[in-house]
Amino acid sequence: MLKKEIKGIIKNPIYFVIMFLPLLLTFIMSEGTKGYLSQQAQNTMAVNTAKKIIMYDGMLLNSKIQFGVSELGFMLMMYAVLAGLSIFEERRLHVWDRVVGKGKFVLIKFFTHYVFSLIMIALNATGYGILFGISFSVKSACVFFSIPVISIILGLSVGLLVSNRAMLSNTVLMIVMMMGYFGGALSLTSVLSNTKCMNVLMYISPLTMANRLIFKDLIHVNWGNDLWIWISMLLIPMSILISIMGRRVKNGASI
Repeated sequence: MLKKEIKGIIKNPIYFVIMFLPLLLTFIMSEGTKGYLSQQAQNTMAVNTAKKIIMYDGMLLNSKIQFGVSELGFMLMMYAVLAGLSIFEERRLHVWDRVVGKGKFVLIKFFTHYVFSLIMIALNATGYGILFGISFSVKSACVFFSIPVISIILGLSVGLLVSNRAMLSNTVLMIVMMMGYFGGALSLTSVLSNTKCMNVLMYISPLTMANRLIFKDLIHVNWGNDLWIWISMLLIPMSILISIMGRRVKNGASI
């Protein structure tokens, strides 16, 4: 089953397109904001002297860093769509019905998609360093590593629940796009956070908290309680989604 899953992913060009999209989107989006933010790194010594914004106490990070972090998180969330479609197709083609160890089958789906997400993180982190001069610490890397865990589980859960491909694509894509928008993938986080309303709405997306942790790490500000908030934001929905998946697997989840 593992070899079959890996071959299926390798033959699907969408996985490889998504792998390189963060670099492309970071370049395009940051170039479009040259008039708003300086592209040069700013003096982090003055970090506590500027206006407090949603991400940290301090000066605005340049747009390449803001979009670099946000776009990578956004594309990692896109693995929800790929994982959901993958398991849905197995159900639609009745491969699922012939599988004896369904729990193991779901774990293989999760494992293969997670490994590919790690490859994407490594490729883009390297690209960011070469092209944009952005480097991430081990702490920031761990935050990135945690994002695909929730996105893949979300995709697999919806893929096991729905009985219509269009419903699956629309539902998961709508959730991911909303998370991406509020997480700064389509507009600078420093711009979105300018109003009190958006300061609240941005936290609908778990990417906002992930970005906050990474931004703080980049300018060497202590995480404080934000790490525990992030862990809670991961564990609560994960527990619910895993429970849903467990019930669907137990009941057969056939179409």
